[in-house]
Amino acid sequence: MKLLKKYLKGNTIIEVLIALAITSFCSGLAVIIYLNIQKSSLPFFKIKAVELAEIRMKETLLKRTFFEETYKEEEFTVKKTISSHELFNDCYVIRMVVFDGTKKKLFELENVVYRDR
Repeated sequence: MKLLKKYLKGNTIIEVLIALAITSFCSGLAVIIYLNIQKSSLPFFKIKAVELAEIRMKETLLKRTFFEETYKEEEFTVKKTISSHELFNDCYVIRMVVFDGTKKKLFELENVVYRDR
């Protein structure tokens, strides 16, 4: 009968709440670190987006192709829009906008060019 009267010590509710608080703090910290690591690849995408916009702008200025186009480059989309300048009627405003695969805008480049007649 002595074997049946063995007492096991249990945890109190305060100990459980403290353990739960420590666990949730550590998991929250881990999520924050994980999200920062995920965002660290974003600068490489932005650098590539800047490079693509500058290349397309130089190409437009050299070839003098002043009409709207959309280019697909790897996982990026470069959209070129041409409009007249608000104040100067003899100038074009060339705008290059680079989007990623999810249509999120990564970079925008704008240039004003004199319109040849």
